[in-house]
Amino acid sequence: MKQTVCLLICVLFSNLLIAQPEKVENEFKESFSSKPKFEFKFDSRFSFLRNTEVKTTGIKIGLSFKRKFNVGLGINQLLIHSESEIIEQNDTIPVNLNYGYFSPYFEYVYFSSKKWEFNLSTQIGIGEASFEYTNAEGKKSKTDKTTLISYEPAMLIDYKIIKWVGIGTGVGYRLILFKNGGIKENFSSPVYVIKLKVYLGAIVRSITGKEIPAE
Repeated sequence: MKQTVCLLICVLFSNLLIAQPEKVENEFKESFSSKPKFEFKFDSRFSFLRNTEVKTTGIKIGLSFKRKFNVGLGINQLLIHSESEIIEQNDTIPVNLNYGYFSPYFEYVYFSSKKWEFNLSTQIGIGEASFEYTNAEGKKSKTDKTTLISYEPAMLIDYKIIKWVGIGTGVGYRLILFKNGGIKENFSSPVYVIKLKVYLGAIVRSITGKEIPAE
């Protein structure tokens, strides 16, 4: 099932880009020759560890080029700690799994209207996971620090509710490309996304009456 979801997203992504290569190339050149606008959004990505649903919350800041291509950087953190156990000096210690990462992202908007946006997104996650626990002295400690690099393709849909705020959803897959450390968890997983998008330009115009390139 996991491999099927990942394969489906990758196939759709590649088919849209390959089917009309000249169109995409022209859109790319035209978009990146224009003045970009800032975008700011929150998203929550739900995935699975040991068949348990976990939530990763992220903040993304980037640039939108003519509502066709979006690029930027996200900061993500596992919000609901996943409980586990480790063995230390023959004692079983309860621990929380902590996972945070930075994520450069790229999005191609293949359909847009006044209210709707359909896009293909990909992000590379670069970060660290570790087990956190309280030691015998009552202090927080970390162990088994593990470096992770992930690839996350997704299909996303945005809907503008009002001129200041929009919501979005989508499905994707997190594929671990590199893992180096003591944590044995399988972080590769199907992902579904819920996000909130704030149109900063519209908010500033409503308050000040001035135009800024921030939408």
